[in-house]
Amino acid sequence: EVLDEGSNVFTISRINFFEILTDMDAFLESLNNPDIELSDRDFLRQKMTTAKHVGAAVDSRGTLRAGSKKYQSVSIRGRTEDYSAMEDLPLYVGRHLTRHDEMTSAQVAVLGWDVAQDLFPAAADPTGRTIKIEDRHFKVVGVVQDKGTMMGNNRNEFSIVPITTWLKMYGSHRSVEIKIAAEDVSLVNECKDEATFLMRLRHKLRPKEDDDFGVVTRDELLSIWGGVSKSIYAALVPLVGISLVVGGIVLMNIMLVSVTERTREIGIRKAVGAKRMSIMWQFLVESVTLSIVGGILGVTIGLGLAGLIAALSPLPFAFAWWAPVVGLVVTFIIGMVFGTYPAWKAAGLDPVEALRFE
Repeated sequence: EVLDEGSNVFTISRINFFEILTDMDAFLESLNNPDIELSDRDFLRQKMTTAKHVGAAVDSRGTLRAGSKKYQSVSIRGRTEDYSAMEDLPLYVGRHLTRHDEMTSAQVAVLGWDVAQDLFPAAADPTGRTIKIEDRHFKVVGVVQDKGTMMGNNRNEFSIVPITTWLKMYGSHRSVEIKIAAEDVSLVNECKDEATFLMRLRHKLRPKEDDDFGVVTRDELLSIWGGVSKSIYAALVPLVGISLVVGGIVLMNIMLVSVTERTREIGIRKAVGAKRMSIMWQFLVESVTLSIVGGILGVTIGLGLAGLIAALSPLPFAFAWWAPVVGLVVTFIIGMVFGTYPAWKAAGLDPVEALRFE
């Protein structure tokens, strides 16, 4: 859902769950924060001067039914009337929720594309039809266009209902999130500071007291994701390096055993005129061949597992042509480096002593 929001939108929530990645102590302390209520949103909407829109959001998951058909594990989103101005949700047909829907707690819903297609497969226009959410009847007033998937997440599995209706269904004491859109991207920090000041005033916090709510902007989310990605890559590089070294040592030991087992063969070849360089190249080629065959098997298994995971889960499967090429080049280098010593040892054998070897 964050991916659908504009870059000028930020969120105020009871708990900043992303702090679990950056500051565990602050996250544990935030578990005691008070709930954020619709009245907090109304207060900010009335007082803020730098905000273009101030809305509220809350989410759960449930099953939607229409006649004998049902759609399970749907995101049921409670929204205020201005959600469509802050989220990228172009309509295929019908309308978005209105302030009147919110004020009257109307039992109306806007459906995601996949939900509408599954519940009403034969209907070109599902608006006006009835669905059931949590044993309550809702009238479909709109359907959002197909938004596809992103990072394995199906962006069409949702229904949007008035937030007041949602709170009546799931409990009015649930904490909500406040979504605030600044007038412009350049004013996000100024808008964030004003919202933070007003929330502290609303919650009667003293100057030295910490915020009892979390504020998250889109840039902060991207920054956190970037930090996590860098940490993962930083950990993977030495792990892969260690694996390559271990694999190279195993390859070298295999080639040394091969040299030992073929000592008499080497002696015969030298006795009939084989040069030192010829012996060395023979074992280097064998070492590189073994390494590349292992690399091809690894690439094949990796692609097969990735394809299997993509087929059995919503995670996408992306293939970069250069990755197998880089992998095979690395295995070639490993074969050359770790095959040099066994090849050198084979080339240096005394033909007389080699012929005596049993």
